[in-house]
Amino acid sequence: MSAAAWLTQPLHASAVGLALAALVWLLHWRRSALALGVLAVAWSLLWSLPAAAGALRDSLQRGYLGQSAEGLPQADVIVVLGGGIGRVSAFARGDADAPELAGNRVAAAARAWQAGRAPAMLVSGGASASTRGVSEAAIMADALVELGVPRAALVLEDASGDTRANAERSARIAAERGWKRAILVTSALHMPRALQWFQRAGLPALPLAPEPPVAAAPPEAWTPSMRTLDESAQALREYAGLVVATFG
Repeated sequence: MSAAAWLTQPLHASAVGLALAALVWLLHWRRSALALGVLAVAWSLLWSLPAAAGALRDSLQRGYLGQSAEGLPQADVIVVLGGGIGRVSAFARGDADAPELAGNRVAAAARAWQAGRAPAMLVSGGASASTRGVSEAAIMADALVELGVPRAALVLEDASGDTRANAERSARIAAERGWKRAILVTSALHMPRALQWFQRAGLPALPLAPEPPVAAAPPEAWTPSMRTLDESAQALREYAGLVVATFG
């Protein structure tokens, strides 16, 4: 994990801020040290509040929610990015509309296929420790077959390890096959960064993000929690990644 990614976790950033405050205190700049310490604590407290975390996440994903495959124009290929695939057993019923697949990107891609949005589907994602050496592309391909997508329609990109590589390798495959227009399927939170990398790679894409499942019991807006801190960290990482994708 890079230092920038590490610092997107609010607790980590606060710890660095407190350490700097302690150093400033030792230099006898007491007012500056106190101000820095207060800001460091306030940073984590802010992002532990569901109201703040929700606003941060909505600022990234709001424009991509509520979409349906039927409303998209025809494309050459549907590109599905790895990450957040969910439990493999959930695909066994073969029903892309099953309640347990609400918010699942693989199921959203299957629905786009069933709606006739493209004649081919590219699944992109390499292997990781969490997948025990099996590529995410292979896992997604098996799940899509369970959901009724013909294996002959699937193309696997199984070497990428991040969003930039997803985009660059997918664009290379698209160029080889003459695909000009893609539908990109990933989470709404991840969509801004993914679209930017695909644009830079030369494969402009139409976004299709599954609607996140509705929480059974939404948290109190002003009750801090560690879970909310983790959600904020995810959004802050996306913002950091979007900056890199735009200006890096």
